[in-house]
Amino acid sequence: MQSRVFKVEYQGNQAILKIAWKFANYIPEAAIYDALQTAKVPNTPVILDSGIINQNTFDCRLEYAVMEYAGAPLIDFTAEYRSSVNTGLYVRTNYTLTQVVGCLARAWQAGIVHRDVSRGNVLVRGKGSVTLIDWGYARLLSDGPADTYELATKWHYNKYDVACWEDRQDHCTGTPLYMSIPILVRSRYRTVVNDVESMFYVALEALSVIENNDKTPVALAMEDNISMAYVRRLCLASKDTYKERFGVYFQDEQLDETLSQLYDYLFTSEGKYIGHILVDDLEWERPVDINRLLQIAKIEPVLT
Repeated sequence: MQSRVFKVEYQGNQAILKIAWKFANYIPEAAIYDALQTAKVPNTPVILDSGIINQNTFDCRLEYAVMEYAGAPLIDFTAEYRSSVNTGLYVRTNYTLTQVVGCLARAWQAGIVHRDVSRGNVLVRGKGSVTLIDWGYARLLSDGPADTYELATKWHYNKYDVACWEDRQDHCTGTPLYMSIPILVRSRYRTVVNDVESMFYVALEALSVIENNDKTPVALAMEDNISMAYVRRLCLASKDTYKERFGVYFQDEQLDETLSQLYDYLFTSEGKYIGHILVDDLEWERPVDINRLLQIAKIEPVLT
């Protein structure tokens, strides 16, 4: 997919225009936003206008979306204010982390998985706005709540063709530096847990920036995918020291509690570290415990 993003004025307000040229076998990004808004998933972009400019030319589609301006990436926000380190930045990072985890959990309940949580896609603005953007690589879970014929008809795509294409692309979609360990080693099992792991790395990188680390921490150094998976496995092996491998040393009680809960959720099973399993067993799938994620995000579960 190739895309260009422009800051524009829309009906007198700041907005972002995204124009994307992508393979016609992908689901239109506007359809994903439609599904997110129908499901009332929080912390997602407010779409002001969207549509398809060209349905199919050389097996590619040209589409656009205009969304409400949502601020700057979390890492840019922390970099701007890091010269005067204070607990406010840690509070903000913790809040952003829990908000995005809640967003991902709610999206999963609606049958949507993001697949490209990365530093540029987590935006913050003002005192409390958090938005997870760029759902262009998202997919609908086959026959999930959002995967309807009505949506496919409205946005002119064949949901079975899209599902087959997404199955083939699932193991390699995303930004490598933030990919979960299983996806780095090309596991085909992809759930909300992989997205939450990506957000875990985004938060740790932002914390590293706050602490004025000029050198790239070993756990955030860009390698080939397989090497990076093994490096992450080693860096995360000790719950007591893993943060140092990400260049994080400051202690904040609430943030430490959130990171601790996410570490246990992502990297332990029955109290034991599972990094070696994530790297070596491509057939093993981490369980999805949505209520536990919602608890970490401090969101009340929806009774069904």
